[in-house]
Amino acid sequence: MATQEEVEFKTADGVILRGRIYAAKERGPGVVMSPGFNAVKELAGVPATAAAFQSAGITALVYDPRTVGLSDGEPRNDINPFREIDDLSDAFTFLSSHASVDLQQGVGLWGMSLGGATAMCAAALDPRIRFVVAVAPATEYTHNAAKLSSVLAKAAKDRESRVKGNEPFYVPMLNAKGENPAGFNLGMDREAGMRLLGMQDENDSLRAALAPGHFNRTTVGTYRNLLLWEPRHMWKYLGKTPVMFLVPENDHLIGRDAQLRHFELLPGPKRLHIQSGVGHMDILDGPTSQPSVHQLQVEFVHDALAGRVAK
Repeated sequence: MATQEEVEFKTADGVILRGRIYAAKERGPGVVMSPGFNAVKELAGVPATAAAFQSAGITALVYDPRTVGLSDGEPRNDINPFREIDDLSDAFTFLSSHASVDLQQGVGLWGMSLGGATAMCAAALDPRIRFVVAVAPATEYTHNAAKLSSVLAKAAKDRESRVKGNEPFYVPMLNAKGENPAGFNLGMDREAGMRLLGMQDENDSLRAALAPGHFNRTTVGTYRNLLLWEPRHMWKYLGKTPVMFLVPENDHLIGRDAQLRHFELLPGPKRLHIQSGVGHMDILDGPTSQPSVHQLQVEFVHDALAGRVAK
């Protein structure tokens, strides 16, 4: 049976992040894995992907982003991609010192949705990072313009209130219709949202959360942060870092074409795979796509570390 180790580590600004290491049997390369928007490490096929890396001799660290799940950080469920970029570098530092990881063989980043885009930004800023796997990367978000002025007004009021010592104002990530009430497209289509909400039952202690420590909410200030999120100017700083894009054919959120536009902007070695017949949320855990998608990611990591990824 593959071994898993519960771990915690401290960021440069003193926040404790908690996660799990899937240690390979022999010392070798490693990968830091970051889930999507307001997601915890148990969602959207992340554990199965980590186990696939582990079986291939690549030690994987998965962790809950700050303010989410079991990790520390206040206010809770306040999603800030800029802080998550720095946290990825600190997670890299932590994993690099693990007994099962040989830094000389190489350590890289993996991210799903928002985690994919923050992983690319981290790699653009941190030359220690040897590769990036970006799964359905949230390279840009869309929003309902008619709702934006109201959302920003609430965010301003919320910040004013918090200065006075009050708790932050929260909104559901998804409402009962499977939609984001702030009008942002967060990397979860309505069908997937309704499916996840159908798994949740606040009256049942075993189903009160979609995963341990997960809450269907974010601060209203989160959407102020997302309005600033336009990371495409960072791609030119990736330089020679190999990047793989795994793009769902039926991604109606970030959009397949939008992801392909960003892929074309990558300056260095890169590899693209479009997975047919899947959407944003099921590219990793769909019954037909999982084995092949896992193998593609493992092959890319080995090729990236061996210098076999073409520009």
